[in-house]
Amino acid sequence: MARYRRRGSPGDDAVRRAIAIFNEYGDFIRAVIRFQAHDRSWQEDLSQEFFLELIRRPVPADVRNPKSYLYRAIVHHILDSARARDNYRRAVKKYARNKRIPINNRSAGNALLQDTEERNATIASLTRYLQEREAQAFVLRYRDNFSIGEIARRMGVNARTVSRYLSESLRRLRETLSA
Repeated sequence: MARYRRRGSPGDDAVRRAIAIFNEYGDFIRAVIRFQAHDRSWQEDLSQEFFLELIRRPVPADVRNPKSYLYRAIVHHILDSARARDNYRRAVKKYARNKRIPINNRSAGNALLQDTEERNATIASLTRYLQEREAQAFVLRYRDNFSIGEIARRMGVNARTVSRYLSESLRRLRETLSA
């Protein structure tokens, strides 16, 4: 049977201290996360996870430079999270390979993808607003589900260039579609 903490328990104190840290250093914490974790979809998750980490392991009272402590704690948290995500992806791929379950639309007979033709038509219509290399990277990423590394090898450029192509294509599409 699970026990729940009541008001005034030691857990409440840890939550209050974590809230105080985020109130005082929240902008700094978010800036470090934004700088260290380039994937925007991951940044909000990391911020929330780091708050929970501060509850589990509060900043020691004898810390002289809280920003320095927080910076190191955030970087370590991001590295640990990245390792955990990579391990999870490897485990899922291994499981899928062992069970012979296709995990992307490059595999034949993927029953999990719905309306593939409609999605591909939408992607094709969007590429007319993009430059040639941006469109190529966009299609490989969002239609064919290639990783950035796979796209880079296929296009003969480095991964950073592919990321730039994708960022630029998404920016162009946002501007075009919002106009």
